[in-house]
Amino acid sequence: MKKSKVSGFEYVMSLGDKLGEYVEKWIVVLDNKIVASGENLKEVYKEAKEKHPQETLFVMKVPADKVMVL
Repeated sequence: MKKSKVSGFEYVMSLGDKLGEYVEKWIVVLDNKIVASGENLKEVYKEAKEKHPQETLFVMKVPADKVMVL
């Protein structure tokens, strides 16, 4: 059975406490995987885009506190 693909946002929300190592860092998600992370947005995005130039990437900064999205 093929694993269903979810949006980058849905994937990040499903990780919950597993995001601990990324707190206060920028992450780039593609195909249900974190493909780059770091403290500098430009560097993280550039690294991910060099590896995946044709893809649309989901980028976000992981907050220190839990955030409720409405």
